Amino acid sequence: MAPKKPAGKVDLSLVICTYGRTQQLADAIQSIRCQSVAPKEIIIIDQNPPGFLDDLLEDCAGKLNIIHKRVTFTGASKARNFGESIATGDLIAFPDDDCTYREDTIKNVVRGFERNNELGVLIAGKDEILNAAPKVNQRENTMTEIHTVLDLFKAKAETSNIFARKKVLSNLEYVFDINIGPGKVTEWASNEETDLLVRLLQKNVLIAKDETIRIIHHSCQGSLKKTLQYGMGRYELIKRNNLGIFIYFVNLLQPIVRLVLKPRLKYIPTCFMTVIGRSGLINTLISVWKTNE
Repeated sequence: MAPKKPAGKVDLSLVICTYGRTQQLADAIQSIRCQSVAPKEIIIIDQNPPGFLDDLLEDCAGKLNIIHKRVTFTGASKARNFGESIATGDLIAFPDDDCTYREDTIKNVVRGFERNNELGVLIAGKDEILNAAPKVNQRENTMTEIHTVLDLFKAKAETSNIFARKKVLSNLEYVFDINIGPGKVTEWASNEETDLLVRLLQKNVLIAKDETIRIIHHSCQGSLKKTLQYGMGRYELIKRNNLGIFIYFVNLLQPIVRLVLKPRLKYIPTCFMTVIGRSGLINTLISVWKTNE
């Protein structure tokens, strides 16, 4: 990526929505405590019963600037939107409550934005485990700009590895679509982050990926039901943003091509559920059922 006009100093707010996890959240917070550059604030949107996080928050008292907000509504997207609305940092990230950072993650994110005033969103790379071998030469400039929707899909963005300027999010009607994403309020269990990035791309916001910046987060989808819901979320993303028939078929065929290139018997059910979800058949049936209620 060509050199751009340098930016001024920036700071980072972290918005973590959480439900039903204590040890994973504790590990996430510990990884933030170990950062060489601390965030301005950690906003915890607590969707648990009262008192669920009391011991954890007491242990963290005075060690980090933690803002605890317990809410009674469900849905990850709604919780993140609420967190974004009260965040005061120049930059915002939305790590999952089971995501951890390498010790230089925040430092490198801040440096990337400070070097380029035009950068609106930075997508980090991801490792499955802490001790994963580096996939890129850390001395190389590997920041690459995202220009098309296909580039976005290739970038493999997740909510946890997206870092954005507060001002570009504030220009949107909403940050995350509350009808897409994890939670009881929707059948579309994923792709809320890609929906956000597509809308930013359509507004000509500069988005780039830097593989030298790493987070640690698993890719496990948990169950075939969740795999199906993830596929349904991808179809909903394509439909809501009018991405067209070409993008639809690329997404429909991608899991089949992946299985052909790496044939494994155990991957067949996952491939099948992904294709069914991305086809839009179940989305259409749900829509018809709701219309006829």
